Amino acid sequence: MRDPVLADLAVPVPVTPAGTPVGDVEAALRADPELLGVLTESGGELFLIDRAFLDLVLAGRLGYGRALLHRRPLRSLLRRPALVLPAATDWGDAARAAMERPDGSKAIPIVVALGDDTFGLAPVGPLVEHISRRYQAMALTDDLTGLGNRRSLMSRRAPAPGAAAMVIDLNRFKEINDTLGHTRGDELLRQVAVALSGACRPAEAFRLGGDEFVVFTPDLAVWPGLSPCEAGHRLLHAIQGPFPVGGVPVTVEASMGIAVVGPGDPRDLEDLVSRADSAMYAAKRDRTQVELWHGALAAGAIDLGLDTDLWAAIGNGELVLHYQPLVDAQTRATVSVEALVRWSHPRRGLLPPGVFLPQAERSDVIHMLTAAVLGDAVRQAATWHRAGRDVPVAVNLAAPVLSSDRVLTKIGELLDETGLPPRGLIVEVTESAVMTRPAESADRLRSLRAMGVGVAIDDFGTGNTSLGLLTQLPLSELKLDRSFVTRIHQPQDRVIIESVARMANGLGLTLVAEGVEDADTADTLTALGFDLLQGYHFGRPEPIMAA
Repeated sequence: MRDPVLADLAVPVPVTPAGTPVGDVEAALRADPELLGVLTESGGELFLIDRAFLDLVLAGRLGYGRALLHRRPLRSLLRRPALVLPAATDWGDAARAAMERPDGSKAIPIVVALGDDTFGLAPVGPLVEHISRRYQAMALTDDLTGLGNRRSLMSRRAPAPGAAAMVIDLNRFKEINDTLGHTRGDELLRQVAVALSGACRPAEAFRLGGDEFVVFTPDLAVWPGLSPCEAGHRLLHAIQGPFPVGGVPVTVEASMGIAVVGPGDPRDLEDLVSRADSAMYAAKRDRTQVELWHGALAAGAIDLGLDTDLWAAIGNGELVLHYQPLVDAQTRATVSVEALVRWSHPRRGLLPPGVFLPQAERSDVIHMLTAAVLGDAVRQAATWHRAGRDVPVAVNLAAPVLSSDRVLTKIGELLDETGLPPRGLIVEVTESAVMTRPAESADRLRSLRAMGVGVAIDDFGTGNTSLGLLTQLPLSELKLDRSFVTRIHQPQDRVIIESVARMANGLGLTLVAEGVEDADTADTLTALGFDLLQGYHFGRPEPIMAA
């Protein structure tokens, strides 16, 4: 189905002579409540007198406008020329053109050139709603594969008995990346996503990130005659390949964990996926390909990265920080760094945060983990400061941390201990973390700003932050989520990013783009007014010696 164009929305209107009395124009508008305005021509240009403007001038400052203007010609009301666009203009481009007009003019209808010197009028409201729907869809889509992402998965209805989640993790994917390169690795992930999505229908496939996928079905009956494990083996066979990647046939091996909602089980989708994730790790550990979750795996799940091991890991110094640079958009010099935690697991090697942070955030261990990360990051920033390098370091705060005063005390103690100027620390919070307890979160962030610590809102655009609340938060930085940055070169989506840039500028915020992976994207974001850029194009997260 083609994208809608202005011709689909425009209502034909005649061109009214500029000498027509204003009283006649008012009568025409009153006779046709659906008419958006009156179009006229003067000096070779088109002008639009819309209904709202005519009502305003006829009322007049003291209520005498109608008596004074009733017999005057229409040309006496002309302002700036109308915005005229071709009938084939798609709604996204039209919305962008409308929003680029000066304040006070953005809602004025668009004049549509229908051809053969005929014209129509198109309201701006549906165009803005169209862009808003695209914005919502972008926030729910994995930009690499086009599958739904974690947010899309978690928006599904609470699972009923018979529902199932299947977590799939590709084996040795890091070796494929290292051998063929990340571009080829991404190509493989896209092909796996297409195969998985087709094989699992009518169930849905999602990509959680990296090489991890989820298949969710509200009812296992979609695969009649198959047990959960039989269905799982069929899906793994479907994504086995081989797939042609850079001229090389690549066969995919994967591990799968399955969790099914039983009659007495909690009807919580996040818990269901967590169980499937535990079963997947058991399948990977035992090399069984597919494992069905059962109660005995609960203890094993803790051994694989949950509370007990993580408490010990913090005490043993197994958490390490990798630092990713944020560069000045104009000079490309490093301005600050973001500290990203990894777990140097004694048996499983270096684990990314996605393996252990989600579980940590559901228990008290997150407070101790955050304290450890803050301690290492602040001490490192203080070392740089003493060496004459003022490089602020950013640390992420999860929702449970932001809901406690402990983090304020810890940050104050670390700044006193190390002598790091407060401007050397930036805390990053996500929209979802703030919205967990908006009033309390805002109060704690104000306290941090009062100390001199920077505050950034991370992954902007992926949550549900009220714009009214956004103006009340004591922010210093706004970080646009990478899901929008990757679409910067699509004209119909660029209007969203331009709107965010204008909003950040109006609020006096430092505007940061995440996920910048090539020079063209970096140059485009710079031209749009972004202040800082972050992404693989400028540097991957690296341990302190490499950073």
